Amino acid sequence: MLKKITLLFFALCTSVITAQSISMTDSGLFATGANATWNTIFTAALTTDGVATSSLAQTVVINITDLADGTTFRIYKTLEDPTKADFTQKGDLTVGENTITVPAVAWNRNVKFQFSGSGSIKFDSFSHNGVVLYPFQEFECEETTIGESNLIVSQDDDAYPYYLSAAVKDEGANKNTAHSFEMNITCLPPGGATYRIYKTNSAGNDINCCVAALTEGVFSKTVAAVAWDRNLRFQFSTANIGFSSLSVNGSDVLGLEDVNSSVINIHPNPATDLISISGVDNIKSIKVYSILGSSEKEVFNTNQIDISELSSGIHIIKVDNGTVTTKKIIKQ
Repeated sequence: MLKKITLLFFALCTSVITAQSISMTDSGLFATGANATWNTIFTAALTTDGVATSSLAQTVVINITDLADGTTFRIYKTLEDPTKADFTQKGDLTVGENTITVPAVAWNRNVKFQFSGSGSIKFDSFSHNGVVLYPFQEFECEETTIGESNLIVSQDDDAYPYYLSAAVKDEGANKNTAHSFEMNITCLPPGGATYRIYKTNSAGNDINCCVAALTEGVFSKTVAAVAWDRNLRFQFSTANIGFSSLSVNGSDVLGLEDVNSSVINIHPNPATDLISISGVDNIKSIKVYSILGSSEKEVFNTNQIDISELSSGIHIIKVDNGTVTTKKIIKQ
């Protein structure tokens, strides 16, 4: 069945692409800052994107349909010394098309476009580095998407809200070996999509790196082995990435097709420790697997299992009462 998911995830849903004017406040593309004058902010680049991305020229094109007299913009950008910032690039805005470019540099940086007018500026088109962000466009894909897949965990991160876990340093083996994923990407949203790597270094500190654009077709990424145990995740910028296959370290991971429907209930789900199975009698065993298919825990002749020692995220549970039923559980 053809699925339609709006690119705009913050709850503006429409079946028609529209070019009606919208205010910066209502668009959801801009944040509100503390500066009394330039208090509406579009973030174009962050140091967490990596130097290969953030050092590039940053261009915004906005077709303004209404604004108050004297409305201006300024650019916030960090310098080669990341503790210092530059605000010298600024100017007036006019009704009609405004093109603002921040030149490329050779260092990693933050770049933000700041606007006066408290978000009241109205526009009917807005793009960043050639990617149209307004009018909002629909995403259509016949395959399973990142946002629908049992394999992918959601997280509280506006830039990279989804991830696939490859290694957990306090659990299992091979945490310091090389890890790779391969995904056959069938469709991407109009604005494109990126991935990045999250990992822990030898000191146990969190590192985000290696941001790159995803492309349709077979896409693969390998993270080299290290000498310490680590956490490792492949993170994705949007739910709207369609794929037909996914493997980690050369092995196909459990997918939607591996989870069957049944009258059994698992509660609570999500859970932190003890979960119970209802709706089925004469349970012989309950087995819990990681999404990569490795066995994590097994109990016999009971309808309960304690998952408190498992890592947070998605796991697969198999209940055997003569017929094996497979379900997804989420450990908080």
